Amino acid sequence: MGQVTRGYAAAATALLLLSGASSFAPQKSLYAPIKTATDNNSGFGALKSGFFQKNQIAKSVTGTSLSAATLEEVASSSGSVQTVEDYVKAKGGDRVIRKVLIANNGMAATKSIMSMRQWAYMTFGDENAIQFVAMATPEDLKANAEFIRLADSFVEVPGGKNLNNYANVEVITKIAKEQGVDAVWPGWGHASENPKLPNTLNALGIKFIGPTGPVMSVLGDKIAANILAQTAKVPSIPWSGSFGGPDDGPLQANLNAEGTIPDEIFEKGTTRTVEEAVEAARRIGYENGIMIKASEGGGGKGIRFVDNEDDLRNAFVQVTNEVVGSPIFIMQLCKNARHIEVQIVGDQHGNAVALNGRDCSTQRRFQKIFEEGPPSIVPKETFHEMELAAQRLTQNIGYQGAGTVEYLYNADTNDYYFLELNPRLQVEHPVTEGITGTNLPSTQLQVAMGIPLYNIPAIRMMYGKDPEATDPIDFLEERYLDINTHVIAARITAENPDEGFKPTSGSIERIKFQSNPNVWGYFSVGANGGIHEFADSQFGHLFAKGPDRESARKSLVLALKEMEVRGDIRNSVEYLVKLLELDDFKANNIDTSWLDGILKEKSVTVDVANDDVVVAAAVFKAFQHVKSVTDEVMESFKKGQVSTGDIPGINSFDVEVAYMDMKYPFHVERTSPDVYKFSVGSNEIVVEVTQTAEGALLAKYGGETHRILGMDEPLGLRLSLDGNTILMPTIFDPSELVSDVTGKVVRYLQDNGANVENGQPYIEVEAMKMIIPIKATESGKITHNLSPGSVISAGDLLASLELKDPSKVKKIGTFDGVLDISETAVDVTPSSAVSNILAGYKLDSESVAAAALDSVSDAAEAGDLIVGAINEFYRVESQFDGQIADDVVRSMTKANEETLDVVIAENQAHQSLKTRSQLILAMIRQLANFQDRFGAGIPDSVIEALDTLSALKGKEYGEIILAAGETVRASKVPSFDVRRADLRGKLTDSETDLVELSKSNTLSAGVDLLTNLFDDEDEDVKSAALETYMRRVYRTYEVPELKVETIDGRLSCSFAFEFSDVPSAERVTRNGFFSTIESSSDFAKELPAVISAFGSKLSGESTAQTNVMTVRIASGETTAEELESAMIANKDKLNMLGIRTVTVLQTRGKSDPYYFSFPSCDGFKEDPLRRGMRPTFHHLLELGRLTDNYALERIKAVGRNVQIYVGSEKTARRNAAQVVFVRGITHTPGLTTVSGARRTLLLGLDELERAQSNSKVASQSSSRIFLHSLPEVSGSSPAEIAKEFDKVIDTLKSRLATRLLKLRVDEIEAKVRVQSTDADGNPMVVPVRLVASSMGGEWLKTSAFIERPDPVTGVTREFCVIGEGEDAVCMLDPYDGANVIQTKRSIARRVGSTYAYDFLGLLEVGLIGEWEAYLGSVSGQSIPSNLFEAQELIEGEDGELVRGKREIGTNKVGMVAWVAKMKTPEYPEGREVVFISNDVTVQSGSFGVAEDEIFFKASKYARENKLPPCLHRM
Repeated sequence: MGQVTRGYAAAATALLLLSGASSFAPQKSLYAPIKTATDNNSGFGALKSGFFQKNQIAKSVTGTSLSAATLEEVASSSGSVQTVEDYVKAKGGDRVIRKVLIANNGMAATKSIMSMRQWAYMTFGDENAIQFVAMATPEDLKANAEFIRLADSFVEVPGGKNLNNYANVEVITKIAKEQGVDAVWPGWGHASENPKLPNTLNALGIKFIGPTGPVMSVLGDKIAANILAQTAKVPSIPWSGSFGGPDDGPLQANLNAEGTIPDEIFEKGTTRTVEEAVEAARRIGYENGIMIKASEGGGGKGIRFVDNEDDLRNAFVQVTNEVVGSPIFIMQLCKNARHIEVQIVGDQHGNAVALNGRDCSTQRRFQKIFEEGPPSIVPKETFHEMELAAQRLTQNIGYQGAGTVEYLYNADTNDYYFLELNPRLQVEHPVTEGITGTNLPSTQLQVAMGIPLYNIPAIRMMYGKDPEATDPIDFLEERYLDINTHVIAARITAENPDEGFKPTSGSIERIKFQSNPNVWGYFSVGANGGIHEFADSQFGHLFAKGPDRESARKSLVLALKEMEVRGDIRNSVEYLVKLLELDDFKANNIDTSWLDGILKEKSVTVDVANDDVVVAAAVFKAFQHVKSVTDEVMESFKKGQVSTGDIPGINSFDVEVAYMDMKYPFHVERTSPDVYKFSVGSNEIVVEVTQTAEGALLAKYGGETHRILGMDEPLGLRLSLDGNTILMPTIFDPSELVSDVTGKVVRYLQDNGANVENGQPYIEVEAMKMIIPIKATESGKITHNLSPGSVISAGDLLASLELKDPSKVKKIGTFDGVLDISETAVDVTPSSAVSNILAGYKLDSESVAAAALDSVSDAAEAGDLIVGAINEFYRVESQFDGQIADDVVRSMTKANEETLDVVIAENQAHQSLKTRSQLILAMIRQLANFQDRFGAGIPDSVIEALDTLSALKGKEYGEIILAAGETVRASKVPSFDVRRADLRGKLTDSETDLVELSKSNTLSAGVDLLTNLFDDEDEDVKSAALETYMRRVYRTYEVPELKVETIDGRLSCSFAFEFSDVPSAERVTRNGFFSTIESSSDFAKELPAVISAFGSKLSGESTAQTNVMTVRIASGETTAEELESAMIANKDKLNMLGIRTVTVLQTRGKSDPYYFSFPSCDGFKEDPLRRGMRPTFHHLLELGRLTDNYALERIKAVGRNVQIYVGSEKTARRNAAQVVFVRGITHTPGLTTVSGARRTLLLGLDELERAQSNSKVASQSSSRIFLHSLPEVSGSSPAEIAKEFDKVIDTLKSRLATRLLKLRVDEIEAKVRVQSTDADGNPMVVPVRLVASSMGGEWLKTSAFIERPDPVTGVTREFCVIGEGEDAVCMLDPYDGANVIQTKRSIARRVGSTYAYDFLGLLEVGLIGEWEAYLGSVSGQSIPSNLFEAQELIEGEDGELVRGKREIGTNKVGMVAWVAKMKTPEYPEGREVVFISNDVTVQSGSFGVAEDEIFFKASKYARENKLPPCLHRM
């Protein structure tokens, strides 16, 4: 048996391969129709050939890997190739059939032709030994039905319902006669059970491949079959022909002369009217449920289950309409029953064989979903009894052909009951073929040729007989060989499992399925075909085999998971997988009601997370949007149009997704050709999208890759996500009732104008040969829109409703929450990000520029990157500079007629000029630290590229041109040797004032260069270099004494210094000492001598740690640990000399020196925070103010004069607040001017931008910038400087607001030194601190202070607020930890929002920007004072809102409101507005009763005072 099965499977697979059906993917078919026609007089269309030539098939067969198996089976079937005539004669037949009319379509026609061709090839070596003529409706032709391609020829027949074609006996017999066929194969459904067809064909001398007319009349009718079964004493359940009472059965089949049951007996089992059905059901009883069945129904059509009289009356009408003209009967539902079938075949010689059977218990709407065999749930002997009963039943009436006897089997009691006999082949017959090795269509054909069953080779082999012998077999006595294979079949249907397997119709683009040794399948449609509304919903059948049931199940699951159906239809593939993996199915613990129960409870669903569905739909819609808009723009270019207004919409647009009663308004930004950023609510999801060759989208997001397909339908978007199909309905007007199927209106169930309730059926439609009720989605008064008989499509309006209660209609909300999708970044290289910005995609230019230069390893690579970016920018802009845009587009279009996407790309880039300019400007600013970063000057290629930018003339390029020019000029810095020589020359020049040189801003880059001259061969140069260096490092101090000398062969310098910002009378003189140790290896040994040399300069022991010492190591390498060990060893001596800090300077040739600091406060251990800092740097950056409240960690900065620290608040709380501190010094004057402040602040922001990419920096961290300007300011008072600072900050907030907010800058401090005199008239410096801070709640509010430092430590101990009197003196506290406001601000940032009170500052910034833009176009005006004023609305004692003031951050309700007076260019005198904002830091921004009250009162206040209200959700 195993070899037989394998041979059959191999041959069947070979035939599939020959027919081009092996993968069912779009391909060039061997069966391509040959355009020939034969004249005839048929009224049904010309005969057309659709088969391939013989040499094609021969070539195809021998060219496959299956040829050996195929030929082997042929050889085993027949000793030599023979003709059909010889075969029939040798096997005892009496009729030769060479030409067959296939009176069917779809699956039946496809399978029959494939199977009989396979048999013909294996038997005769010629697949064309039997010719096939198909019938084809216009709908089948349009749907590219597979069977038309498989047939040798086809005849076109009328379309529409099957009564016009495949069920029309007159049409079939006329074609059969005109085409001269020998036989007609009816298949299943349609006319296959109509006795008129075999009777008419018999009269024409044409063989009907099936039972004779009289036998079909008896068995094919379900009522007659039940009567016959009762007569044969087969157990049956109560039905309308046998209630179990007197005079009502069991009915006896006393056959008349025609061999049929007399009409009077037949009518006793029939219910002709609703009332008769009601009476029959009453007598049977509703306890177990009632089945209403059409005697001529089948395949799930003409059958309904009811359990009450009302449903019976309605269902009876449905069955009547579904199988028009068929008698109807009533039977009791057999609960907990299995549907077991026995496959029988009878011949004209009185033989009947049972070819095992099938278990078809998995059904919905009484139509099978899975079929399997053998029926393992039935004990072997019990099943043999069922087989014998079926054989006797058919043998006794002379049944010919294939048929199925169906039983209901109760596994608990081992009882079985006759259900019906189908006098035809059934769609699931390949299950029997798979377990018995018998080709059933070819067996039908051989029986029709008069060949006895026991002479058919496949049947003989099933019984273990010689296939070529002709000795009889007693099928009632002998048993076939044991079955050692299990087969499970799955029907592939065009149905929607989410809607109870409701049929769908439409086109099919592609069926992806690959047969394998354990699974094969066939389909009734090919690529670019379809399922029309008059077709059966089944279009495919898969069969999986294995040695046992579980193996077959697993093979089927894997095949279904790999299968893909694309097109307009819905399909059940994903749902079938879920069913197969249920525990009940695995355990074979099911019955005929199992699946209907699952559907009713909706306990099995294809689970896809809602958020995944929403994002996938947004991805699909975004991709389609880009494609459609791009196509539209290109089409307009082809027409000669030059408008480019739609191009920005390709990269920035909105899409809306509606799903599960929620709308998701996405904003989409493309950041590269295949990267999309989706924003909705507080989510930002970055998705990388690529399209496969077959059109599917591969989308990477949330750390996973998803496969997405979609199709817009009248009812909404049908989405396929990772193989799961989801329908996302369009939001319809609830008063409109629309169709969700394609078909025809049968009847409305309520009168026009009647009331209908939500969920109540209001119409019946016919679709896919099924009568389907459609339910109302709302309650109201109905108005019919169509009349019965109207043809409808999905989305058509069927009826309108006058809603019963519009207020109860389900509302559609708008999403504003958090999607459960992890926000993972797409891995884009920095250089690719640069290219994407230059191509016009939206990215953060500042961070991209910083990351791009951080990613390169040397100056050459950095230069190439910058040159490439500048050249690409110039290439695009030079095309538009000074030109009329339309002319440019017109020229581009002519030059790129075949590549119009180039025109779009160039305009897309140009239209993003602002972002692209920001990138180039950011890169130019990065050049300021090029030497520090890469240890080399700016490459000449970069200078040349910057020079090209000067050729641009447009005003829009002004800022870039200026920045490029400045950089070019600044780049003229000579090489190290030249700079060293120049500096040496200055030091040797007798006219050089070393004090002034130490203060020069031009020395900023050469401070550390001075250390290289400490080893100069000229003693005077060494001395001058050391003096200049020490004065430069201590330039903020008064240095009354300084002496350079050589002590014990070591270059040394002793000096006294005092704080210059302290009055002369209060100053404390401190001492410093510098000395040199030649080699690092001698450091520990010589350090005591250096300390002693310093001690010799001091008078006695020091009582305070005020002195400093710097030790230079001239050569060699050392570590901080080695230096620290030496310091600790001499700790006592250092303390005795009052040394506060020891700094070790290690020179490194042409490279900058290393610095290590060892403060006394830490026991002279090395301070990592000060590493790399010159001796006074720590004090100048005021790092001591940070360490009290923050644990600091230093991270890398680019600028030599800048340090960056990540500070974590020292607190016991979890999630301690984090602050990023950017602190720097500048030797350049002008910090209090707009241009100087902007330049310096931008450099600070650039450093902060780079810091944001550090993994140690949290996304909600606060940022604070401190800049210490060292040059003394003269000619301005502190009050004047403070006033100018206010203006500067207002301007900077306006111009840099977006970046300041993005980088979360909460405080900007600038410390300037104002030249003044003390009370005695002596010169001194007055330190002025300028602060723009958000710490008090208002965004970057400015303030200014005069500082008074401690004369010993230099730390500010008190300050005066400028402009508020001399009594306003306070202690200067260290940086506070996070206050309430900062905590709330951090909470808001964590959810991607802005703190509500910061909104006021943003409004002021917006006003400043508006005024600046306005004043640029007029003259003689200025920005008015008190530009923006706001008063909070607070609840008074009476509960009403009044204007007032409270401490920011003390609100307990998540809704706040203000009355703001704004002076705009349109209203320069000011206009009041009420602002209402949600505060997300209170109860996570949720709306409760208290919030609703404040909102209502604020809105009421605005209305009563006639003020415009503005709502903002923060």
